[in-house]
Formats: sequence, C-alpha cells, structure tokens
Amino acid sequence: MTTPTNLLADFFDSDELTDDAMYFLEMHGFLTALAVQPGSFSQQQIITEILADNKTSPAISTALIELQKDIEQALLKGDFPDITSAEEDEDSLTLWSSGFMQGVFSQEDVWFAEHPEEVAELTLPILSCSELLEEDLGDISQNDELLDDMADKIPDCVIGLYLLFNSPEGH
Repeated sequence: MTTPTNLLADFFDSDELTDDAMYFLEMHGFLTALAVQPGSFSQQQIITEILADNKTSPAISTALIELQKDIEQALLKGDFPDITSAEEDEDSLTLWSSGFMQGVFSQEDVWFAEHPEEVAELTLPILSCSELLEEDLGDISQNDELLDDMADKIPDCVIGLYLLFNSPEGH
C-alpha cells in the first residue's frame, strides 16, 4: 500500500521538479511549522510555497494535505511528527529545520505576536540547525557540540511550540 509519505518521497525524489521546489524533508518541516501555528495559508498557497512553479497531480496535492493532517495528529497526541528517512544525517536535519523556519518566517507576524520571547527561545535550536542564518549566529554555528545539543532538543521544542499556540493556557 502506498502511503502519502511514500508517494511524496517518490515525487520529490523524481526529476520532475525544478530547483525552486522544496526538498522532501524541507517540505515536511514546512508542514510541521504550519501545523504548529496554522496562520492563514490556504491549501493552494501551501502547495505553491512547497512546489513553486511546478505543476502537480491531484494525487500529490491530496498526499500533501494527508501528510499535513498526519503531522497535526501526531502533535495533537504530544508526539514529534518524526519523518522516517533512509538517510538520517546532518543534511536531513538541516533540510527539515530549514523548511520549518521557512514556515515560521512566512508568517512571522503570527508566530511572534503573543509570546515573542518563548517563540524565540523555542525556535533557536531549529534555527541553529537550519543554517539559514549561519553568519548571524556566530559562535553557535561553529560549535559542533552545542549544535548537537540543540539538534537533540528539536522534538521537545516543536512540542513546546505546539502547546504554546494550541493549549488553553498558552493563550
């Protein structure tokens, strides 16, 4: 049986996509950020953000929506929406973190509106591993031990962010 994740992994691994589209793990991080703090993106805007100018089939669009629902369900249960990847390495974490932070930056006003200090603290490990602002992070980006420690904290930070935005006491 082909799951939405398998279908998407094959699609993102194909030669059909231009370089403007996100990578598979980047897309997963992006969808996770949108599940943590939904904001105001429509499904079409989400698909456009992920695929850029690439055209897609209804099956891929449906698989993206299903994956987003799976991520939301994992977070609702208090679980980190882990992505099983054949290649669990530093680049995988960088891509996932980069996608997550793209989701944050795309709706920065929503993310930082009510709890700016907590959001900044909880997104720092993800931002550090994303390599998006490597120059701005200075010593952090040069300290492998610190980066490894931050990488280990990412699941707890994602759950913490989800609870901050989605629990009654978070508001």
